[in-house]
Amino acid sequence: MTEILFTLVFPLVLLVLLILIFITGIFKEKQKREFMTLDEFIKDWLKDHGQASKVDEQFAKMSKDPAGKIYMPITYGGAKLFIKLGLSPNKISIMGLILSLFIFWGVIMAGAGHTLDLMTEQPFYGSWFFLLALLVLYTGISDGIDGAIARLLDIKSKTGAWLDNIIDRVSDILILACFVPTSLLILPSYGLDFTWMAWTNIFLIFIYEYMRARHEGLGLHETKPFVGERITRVLVNTTFFTMYGASSFTVFLTNLINPSATLWNASHLWTVTWTMIIYQISLLIIMILSIVLFGKYIWKNLRKLESESNE
Repeated sequence: MTEILFTLVFPLVLLVLLILIFITGIFKEKQKREFMTLDEFIKDWLKDHGQASKVDEQFAKMSKDPAGKIYMPITYGGAKLFIKLGLSPNKISIMGLILSLFIFWGVIMAGAGHTLDLMTEQPFYGSWFFLLALLVLYTGISDGIDGAIARLLDIKSKTGAWLDNIIDRVSDILILACFVPTSLLILPSYGLDFTWMAWTNIFLIFIYEYMRARHEGLGLHETKPFVGERITRVLVNTTFFTMYGASSFTVFLTNLINPSATLWNASHLWTVTWTMIIYQISLLIIMILSIVLFGKYIWKNLRKLESESNE
């Protein structure tokens, strides 16, 4: 009974919730309005992130890096699209949570085929990871879109920011905890179990995000991004999900065309065995490095703040 509830009922409930959110937006009365330009949008974002004293300088730097060239235009354009669909920032945040639950469900279901015979069920289940990678990427982008909607509509609020942060942390847990019930991090032939690494990465992400929260709570509103930012984590997740899914789909497609083909077997066996473990190791290194660098940055600025207050 429990298996049926999780396998069939759970994803159907999530799908119904997504449809209901979209319906409430589509039938909502919409007003025509003029939005700030992309440049104005980026400068406003910089002001909210402690760069008010040097907006033009930081804007010039951001216009040359991936955040300014790719991420900000995507969130800006995505926000305008969702506004047209009548979706509020909170609805986008809730949709991101629902999709994170879909990812949680999908990884557990796909993990069921991880240890099955290579030429039967494994490539079929493994191919799911390719679609899950798209959901992971979307949830990462939508994390910026909800804030962009609030910025464009000038409805930024503390409650919205609080809700967004809570949902982000829940999503962080779901996208890593889903590996625990699977065999994706276990190497029985070597007698190794890397499941602990998923829990460790969850812990490190929480430490990093808590450091940021305390940094701001102590009055240090100016900060700078480190490699462990959420968008980096999303890209790492997406990359390894894509690798696993693309390899599985290639084997699945080849087997459909020619059941006796073994062209991709050797490389795919390596992918199935090591991809998700290398993924967790990579994330572990990124988060440890980020915590150390961020900790040094915070400590330096706190000492500076203390010396200024004593003068």
